[in-house]
Parts: sequence; structure tokens; C-alpha cells
Amino acid sequence: MSLSKLLHFWVILTLLGFFFGLAPGPALAAEPVDVWAGPTNQKVVALTFDDGPSPVYTPKIMALFKRYQAHGTFFVMGHWVEQYPGLVQGLIKAGHEVGNHSFSHPRFTKIAQPSREQELERTALDLDLLGCRQEERLFRPPYSAYDDRLKTYLAHTHRRLVLWSIDSGDWQGLAAPAIIKNVLSRVQNGAIIIFHDNDENARADRHPTVEALRIILPALKAAGYRMVTVSELLRRPGSPCQPGEGKD
Repeated sequence: MSLSKLLHFWVILTLLGFFFGLAPGPALAAEPVDVWAGPTNQKVVALTFDDGPSPVYTPKIMALFKRYQAHGTFFVMGHWVEQYPGLVQGLIKAGHEVGNHSFSHPRFTKIAQPSREQELERTALDLDLLGCRQEERLFRPPYSAYDDRLKTYLAHTHRRLVLWSIDSGDWQGLAAPAIIKNVLSRVQNGAIIIFHDNDENARADRHPTVEALRIILPALKAAGYRMVTVSELLRRPGSPCQPGEGKD
């Protein structure tokens, strides 16, 4: 049986258990559920990628990160995880962080609570089965759409809602120079920067994102920034997180 078929089989079994009352208990941590940025007392930033993995673009991004000794956080869709489990395993092996971006990319404020939970938990199980470290259990909602009820569920299941302070704008179909300007003109300590390595239909051209990263990564390194995962960024002591603006 192929890895993708095995994942699908275990997803069905575990979701049955989840919906029959085996959900995690309430969160114990006093930390805020939603995060927009990290501490500002050190030159550290987190580069994040949504909607993947992509067999076309994700490996190219990984190669650039390896060249510049950087690590990122990839918020993946369960739909693509089940199709390309080897890509997720490659991300994990390379030291990148993998977060949850739902299964099929719905707007969470437009779907019922049971559908929300299924979107989250199926993808979470996919990641668990692939050996993804879940100590932080990060979730980024599609279209940045969330409400208090979703935040309550995330707290109940020990998750954190990760947004961003700098939007690269690559989702708009911008050329590489515009993406570069959006990032480098606004970068600051503790920034969480959003990019995309795919989209929900695997139709978007992410070559401009890759080309922009060829400039952004060495520029950040030359400026003294360390590029780390979101979890590493949040573990650093410093000032409180501040809201930002963006779109996913």
C-alpha cells in the first residue's frame, strides 16, 4: 500500500475516534491564542509559506533555504499533504516547521463548526502520521478568516493561531521586484512574513516568489537577521506581539 493510501486509511479511522469524543482537553497555557509577530529585541524573523506543498515550487524554496542556512514554517493543506507526503517528510528532515492550513482551504467563517473541526483534525492527523513535531501545534486560517468561536476551539485543542506582520503580496500575482520591495522595505525584528508556495488549486505561478527569495534571503542574512521557524521565534523572550495586516 502506498504512503498516501495508508495516510488516507488512518485518517478515516482516527477521525471516527475524534468525532466520538476523543478530542483533546482544554488548553492550560496562559499564552494568547493569536500571534502576529515575535519579540523585537533580537534580529530574528520568521518566513512562512501557505497553501503547499507543491512539487514544483517547494523543493526550489527548500534549496534556497539550505544555501543560506535558514529555516521556515510551511502551513500546508491536508489535501496536498495526502498527495505529496514525501515533500512534507523532506521539509521535516531539513529542519523546517510544518503547520496546519486546513484540509481544503475553506473560509472558516462561512462553514459550520463540525466542518471546521474536520478540516483541522484531518490535516493534523496527516501531519502526526508523517512524524511532524507538534509541540507548538500552529494553525493559520485560509483567507485570514477567523472568529472568537474558532479561537476558543484552538485554545481548547492546544493550538495557536499564527498570522503575520508583513505580507509579501505574492498572492496578488506580483512580479519579483514588487515582492522584494514589500518585504525588505518593511522588515524589522520579530517579523512574521507571509509567502505562498502553492494555492488551493495548484494553478498559481509561484516563480516570482522563488525569484524574490533569491534576493530576500541573502539580503536578510547580510543585514544580520536570522531566519527561524515561528516556534523558535516565539520562544525568544521580548516584547508583546503586535497586530499587523495581510491577506492569505
